[in-house]
Amino acid sequence: MLIASLGLTVASPGSAASMIDEQTTGFLMQLFSDSDKVTVRSAIGEYKLALAGGSALDLHWNNERVVIPGIEAAPGTQEATDAITTASRPISGNAFLDFVKMRNEFEGRLNRGATELGYYVSSETDYLGQQVSGSWNRDVMGDLLNLSFGGSYGWDAIDPVADDDTQSAANHKNTLHWNAIATRVVTATTLLRFGVEYNLVNGLQHNPYRNVYAGGTNVPERHPETRQRRDAFVKLHQYLPNQSSLKFHYRLYNDDWGIGSHEVGTALSQYITHGLFTSYEYRYYTQTAADFYRDEYAAVDGIDGFRSGDYRMAPLASHLFGVALDLDLSQLAAGTAVLGRSGVQCRYERYFNSNNYSANFLTTQINYRF
Repeated sequence: MLIASLGLTVASPGSAASMIDEQTTGFLMQLFSDSDKVTVRSAIGEYKLALAGGSALDLHWNNERVVIPGIEAAPGTQEATDAITTASRPISGNAFLDFVKMRNEFEGRLNRGATELGYYVSSETDYLGQQVSGSWNRDVMGDLLNLSFGGSYGWDAIDPVADDDTQSAANHKNTLHWNAIATRVVTATTLLRFGVEYNLVNGLQHNPYRNVYAGGTNVPERHPETRQRRDAFVKLHQYLPNQSSLKFHYRLYNDDWGIGSHEVGTALSQYITHGLFTSYEYRYYTQTAADFYRDEYAAVDGIDGFRSGDYRMAPLASHLFGVALDLDLSQLAAGTAVLGRSGVQCRYERYFNSNNYSANFLTTQINYRF
């Protein structure tokens, strides 16, 4: 798997007449491909506007193009039949041709003082997702402790593209979310954050295009329509005396589908010289399987009427290693017109899990400030 990206950031001060303190525009082009030859092209834009009275407006948009290669097995063979019946995307028309899907995403957030309000919308051929959100935070104990409370409500309209194998009608999914987070300044060099999150999901939660081999035949995937998801986390940030910092986090998760997980990770950032620093990252994740997940289903009904072909419902353990290099040329060549406004970030990540899947992520970004 390979990810490459190119970014551009533009910043300019506003006029007093327009009551704008500052505005920033950013653009990021990201390309993704994996070993299955699936490719994703994302054109991402950001616009930030500082308003009078301490308010701020953040806008984000993304135009994404996904290409899934057509089936390469010979028509009429068992390999081609298996690939078609277990496909996780619509295959109407010629399944041996590439499948192309477009997705457009927009998000807007308005900040004023301790309050933030947001709206999100994502549109695809067969999916329309919307969400409203809000959060509030306050500093107490002489600004040594910040308390934050947030919530959101999302409603999705799902209308699967009809083909010979899709048996799902139009459906919906609603998600209610809330969180509570506390951030404590322990010492001048130590920051501690901990919080809890809760999600209640109702509606279609399986892939309407995926079939599962059960009872000797292929039948549509089916997950429960209600799910409660809960997690708690703690993060520790520690500044070290040799111009470096250490981050540690742990997350505990469970839901009423029977999945429980642990995630632990750490990251070390180190300045090499003025304007140049590197970081190293490691993350370990492990989870149990959903109650209804099986490698094979003996009966068509699966387990209590539910059946899944989603690897995310299976027992899983994974590792992620990462290294990044960040170069701020404005610190090294401030007197040069072009270099003094530029920066470069490079990141490489290696991921692998117990389900015989591995991936490489390579991200390169160039920033230029006007």
